[in-house]
Amino acid sequence: MAEIIQMMALSPTMNEGTIAQWLVTEEQDFKSGTALCEVETDKATMTYEAPLSGRLLKILVTAGSSAAVGQAIAVAGKAGEDWKSAMGSDTSQPLETNPASTQAALPELGAVQPARAPEAPPPAETSSTARLPSGKAPASPLARKLARDTGIDLRGLRGSGPGGRIITRDVQAANQAPSAAPSLPKAQPSKTGTAPANAQLRGDSQPVSRMRSIIAQRLSESYRDAPHYIVRCVIDMERLLGFRNTLNIGRGEKISLNAFVLKLAAKALEAHPVLNSSWQGSSIQYKPSADIGLAVAVEGGLIAPVVRHCEQKGILQIGHELSDLVDRARQGSLQPDEYGDASFTISNLGMSGVEEFSAIINPPGVAILALGAIQDEAVVRDKQICIRPILHATLSADHRAVDGASAAAFIIELKKLVEEPALALL
Repeated sequence: MAEIIQMMALSPTMNEGTIAQWLVTEEQDFKSGTALCEVETDKATMTYEAPLSGRLLKILVTAGSSAAVGQAIAVAGKAGEDWKSAMGSDTSQPLETNPASTQAALPELGAVQPARAPEAPPPAETSSTARLPSGKAPASPLARKLARDTGIDLRGLRGSGPGGRIITRDVQAANQAPSAAPSLPKAQPSKTGTAPANAQLRGDSQPVSRMRSIIAQRLSESYRDAPHYIVRCVIDMERLLGFRNTLNIGRGEKISLNAFVLKLAAKALEAHPVLNSSWQGSSIQYKPSADIGLAVAVEGGLIAPVVRHCEQKGILQIGHELSDLVDRARQGSLQPDEYGDASFTISNLGMSGVEEFSAIINPPGVAILALGAIQDEAVVRDKQICIRPILHATLSADHRAVDGASAAAFIIELKKLVEEPALALL
């Protein structure tokens, strides 16, 4: 008997997903565990694995369209079965879900969902590659992102997806054989300091992406519900920078400064566990491990991949894991258990040249550490004025769970560890 395949929740926060591309076509057989399609969520693009074996009789939600969790996206069964039999008497309902129609699925967000490009029509027999009216090659969102990241020009590719649509494997194949597709020319810096793409947005109105809607919802709730306050300190980075430089001598994969900060923050959290907790209304839930997230800017928003059990890991392991997580976060390929539910979060805008800032707490945590750029500043040491590499650190804390004295004790502990990194070895 034909069975409905529903949109599954691929992450704890997922309420809706967008089909990036179907990897199995109609009337194609598949086995349980086969990758049926790629689904874009608010944080990443993930593979949807078939919950059963059979033949894909009908695709109900086409690539580029969205579906709420629990909604039918396809029908599977045996060859020759009528897919409508699985729909019961409800065959009058629309079979495809347009992105605009899914606004009602999440009314609490109050945000307009982005309009997706319509499916490209099948190419004529005399045409080798389909083209949209704009001249762009029809491609899945994930394929377009991968092409941008790898510098592949989609105009030189022939799509293997439905209707000549370019999908991820087409870009991957072109990347492995560079001569098969021309690379995009390197973007030249704008003489005015403003990117041409940004200039085109003047006076325009852009629909809000799902990622931006989720960010708006979560951080608005955090700022509204959690009484934020901040404590600041300045940290002398000279010894930590020297220690890092020594460890990186002769190493192929350099250890980032963020890896050191995660490890030292985990050490400070052990001494001040209330900063490693969550507010539960009638109780404070102390976390069993330091699961520290690092905010990473990605296309259309941000995501905080999490290094679990930082207190149990060394600098080298944290550095390796963090590098891998950040790379895959920017590619949109994180798994659900690799982000979310951080017990503590760090946001570092130092590479952007920002001297100092405060951040909004990332739920369910009760604190977030904001780091600015390391800059040479004049300081007094032993009654002498000298120049030191100084970092401005700002801790935002939830006053429901963390008193001012606790926040101050934590950031001073962290300052002590950073300025004397050998203490972390004790």
